[in-house]
Amino acid sequence: MQYLKTVCDRITQTFESVDHSGISEGIVHLDIWYDNMSITEESAIIIFDFDFCGNGSLILDVAYFCKQLFHIESDKTEYESKKKQFLKGYQSIRLLTVEELQLIPEAGAAIWIFYLGVQSQRFDWSNVFLTENYLKLMYVARLKSWLDYYTIISE
Repeated sequence: MQYLKTVCDRITQTFESVDHSGISEGIVHLDIWYDNMSITEESAIIIFDFDFCGNGSLILDVAYFCKQLFHIESDKTEYESKKKQFLKGYQSIRLLTVEELQLIPEAGAAIWIFYLGVQSQRFDWSNVFLTENYLKLMYVARLKSWLDYYTIISE
């Protein structure tokens, strides 16, 4: 819990100090991932699963995708290559500012913390997500690996 508090304090500090004029706002999905979309034979993209959709910084969706990619791609050279291609494709439609690109690591961590809050708020006694093993060995360990990779928090 102390580690999570440290992470939250750091993320809060970053988001409070960032120049928001360089951060685009709009509708965010907060679960943009290939599991939540389909592509038709005509290349039309259909997005679904809007339970976390709302208004916010557009970089949150970019960070979420990068965070998901980071956790499924164990080879970090491959991760960097795929992330680069994703960002190239994204920026062919909407350019990212330097501020947005620099915010990706902490925006990814912010979403990770957000989802932990959702799991906690939806807690009932059958919730398998709030066991010590899940929190320490999976959830916080994954958050820590992301933050360590981007050298955001050092213990």
